[in-house]
Amino acid sequence: MRRRRHRAVLLVGLWILDLAVIGLLGVYYVTAVLLPRVPDGLDALGRQAGANIYAADGTLIYTINRTIAHVRLEEVSPAFLNAVIATEDADFYHHRGISLKAIAGAFVNNVTTWRRNRGGSTLTQQIVKNLFLSREKTYTRKLKEVLLAVQLEAMFERTYGEDYKDRLLELYINGSFYGTNAYGVEDAARVYFDRSARDLSLLQAATLAGLPNAPTALSPSPGDTTSITAATRRAHHVLNRMVAEGHITSGAADSARADVLRLSTRDRPRNRTPYFVETIKSEVTRRWGRSVLSFGALDIHTTLDLDFQREAEKAVADGLIDLDRRLGFSPYTVAGREDRPEYVQVALLCTDQSNGHVRAMVGGRDIFVSYYNRATDARRQPGSSFKPIVYLSAFESGAITPLSLFIDEPRTYTVNRRPWTPKNFQDSYLGLTTAAWALIRSANATAVQVLHLVGPQAVVSTGERLGIRSPLAPVPSIALGSIEVSMLDMVTAYGTIANYGLRVTPTFISRIVDRNTDTELFRHRPSRVPTVDPTHAYTTLRLLQNVVDRGTGYGIRRLGYRGAAAGKTGTTNDNTDAWFTGFTPDHVTSVWIGFDSRRNRHRLIDARTRRQITGGSGAAPIWAAFMKAVHPDPAGSFAPPAGMHERRIDPTTGLDPALLDTLSKETLTVSVPDRTPPNTVEDVDSVTALIQGIE
Repeated sequence: MRRRRHRAVLLVGLWILDLAVIGLLGVYYVTAVLLPRVPDGLDALGRQAGANIYAADGTLIYTINRTIAHVRLEEVSPAFLNAVIATEDADFYHHRGISLKAIAGAFVNNVTTWRRNRGGSTLTQQIVKNLFLSREKTYTRKLKEVLLAVQLEAMFERTYGEDYKDRLLELYINGSFYGTNAYGVEDAARVYFDRSARDLSLLQAATLAGLPNAPTALSPSPGDTTSITAATRRAHHVLNRMVAEGHITSGAADSARADVLRLSTRDRPRNRTPYFVETIKSEVTRRWGRSVLSFGALDIHTTLDLDFQREAEKAVADGLIDLDRRLGFSPYTVAGREDRPEYVQVALLCTDQSNGHVRAMVGGRDIFVSYYNRATDARRQPGSSFKPIVYLSAFESGAITPLSLFIDEPRTYTVNRRPWTPKNFQDSYLGLTTAAWALIRSANATAVQVLHLVGPQAVVSTGERLGIRSPLAPVPSIALGSIEVSMLDMVTAYGTIANYGLRVTPTFISRIVDRNTDTELFRHRPSRVPTVDPTHAYTTLRLLQNVVDRGTGYGIRRLGYRGAAAGKTGTTNDNTDAWFTGFTPDHVTSVWIGFDSRRNRHRLIDARTRRQITGGSGAAPIWAAFMKAVHPDPAGSFAPPAGMHERRIDPTTGLDPALLDTLSKETLTVSVPDRTPPNTVEDVDSVTALIQGIE
């Protein structure tokens, strides 16, 4: 008995030892492998060279992370320093980089609220987060932040002795971002109040101290009562913290609250393309780490075409005005900040399909309400705009051709032991139809039949080869676009079709240069990867031209775009997403409209007519307006590859119209490989007999 007890104790001891070893190895891995390196020259941390971001034509778009003026603590208003300490880290002078009390409080708050809305960061942790780490809210990033903060404090103490805390505070106030492209307190004081940081009033000091918490949302702008109200509310919170920590009296706080926040009316540096700039920052950080944006002295040359960007923003703005009206919203300009997240959102992405260069991007309607970039980060259901991938997969497998005959009708399938009956839009069915006409008319019932011929896994494989990086599940509903994808996925996939099967990955950056040495550090070299047979790609492309000329994308023509174009609409069943993704011989452009949350009480329903706002009626008009502006005199066409020929058919039977007894009401021109046999009357009769048998 005693021997078994000793053995159990020994096993528990070994288990604990194993856990300790694994924990130590994990800490070593994080510290030695994953942690960014703190530079030995600590003085350099206080002077950030920043990065210049340029458009494709060399125009400077924006400068980020660049400290304009570095100030010592004695050159700054004591009220500002006290405001920072009181608000951000009351125990700053008493800890060694981290505050266990603050971390525990944040952990309890996040667990009880089921949200990561509080970080428990000290000033030192905020410094390392700003200089070296990303903004992601994960416990791994928090562990890195804690370890780096302890390391940085120790290095500063060794270097600067008993004054090291003052030097850290100096690093914080000079390296923080205060909104409106103001980096450092001296720059912020001059931008907002046209005075030195030494001469800030108590209210001005409290206002600036509150901005780094959310600089874009809180930065006040002259004449903008909403932003001034938000900044003032934050400043009052800072004043309350200063009273609580004993830095000022209640009377002084009351006097500051009664003061008027007078803002400088001088022109401010403006970020003309905020979503694009944020994307560049994220891309550089992902590849080379956050610190290079501060200390790399980089000139980042992007692919952005400012003319395209201007027209994209105009098309989006005009489209949103119309959508707000149709959805029953009051004008966005008069809506309060708390109401704006409820409004319909939008995204647009345009690339040059020959090299993948992103020419224009709109990530949302208002970055001051939401930083969320719907063009790059959001994953949404594409609806019927995914169907071309299903049909292309079937063309590749040889299961169908554009002439293949189907009976478009409601059918019930068993999925996960439950009946599933996919329905067409407005319960309208085509009956006897060709595959070509079913895609052009976006028939759901036929799309599912096509999927069953080729299999869901084959469709997943085709989507991945076309360039979709979002995870695709081989389920029956993938035929109707139920799997969420990003706009980058859709642009890449459609671009592969437009390139006759060559996949070109989109890029935002063309090259990066070291500003100090003029050394080129990076140059994008587009790769063109053959993924689909050109004949199959062109077969699909030709059908997508018909979608624009004859089908659900006809709004493009109705709105006046006359150039060669191909594309597909997409609308989700719950009326929260509507797409149009299409291309010309030169550019691929995708437009999405919808609501960020499916819990939003609003839907894409016209408030007056109660009709659904679809990809054709909501997203396509924005696409058309944009393309008309950037291609006012469109030229070029889609030339068929070798081995293809055009065939004029009856859309219902696939027969040569000459074989019909009466003149067909309408005909359709498709492109098929030379070896494709024509439909015969016997083919049609056999399918017609099936219909009659069912009846």
